[in-house]
Amino acid sequence: MSEPSTNKPKLVGKIILLAGNGDRLADVIHRFIASMEAPGSSKKMIATQEEMVEAKVPIPYRDQCAHLLIPLNKCRQSEFYLPWKCESERHTYEKCEYELVMERMLQMQKIREREAQLKAQSPQSIPLIPKTANA
Repeated sequence: MSEPSTNKPKLVGKIILLAGNGDRLADVIHRFIASMEAPGSSKKMIATQEEMVEAKVPIPYRDQCAHLLIPLNKCRQSEFYLPWKCESERHTYEKCEYELVMERMLQMQKIREREAQLKAQSPQSIPLIPKTANA
């Protein structure tokens, strides 16, 4: 016998589905991506999923700097991709991307430091290949 449908959220993978309300999977995924924030990131998503789809932003570029990429791409198209045009837009976008990379590097450095501390605190493991007495 099936349980009565409720609007209680269920966690399936990393996508939160609302059971029983007849949402299309594509709508649920779009809501999930739109609400997605990078864990531990200081930057928030400004551009919505709909804005990024409308501006045809490629999926790998839909990060916390996408709100700067949309006007940059519009400027590039209107200026026929001339490299000396849209410099201020390109600079702000590249600076945003640089800050995201530096933030991720700092997070990874902190993770490595924590792992090194845990490894130093844990007792030494037994070697798989024993050393012989004459070595």
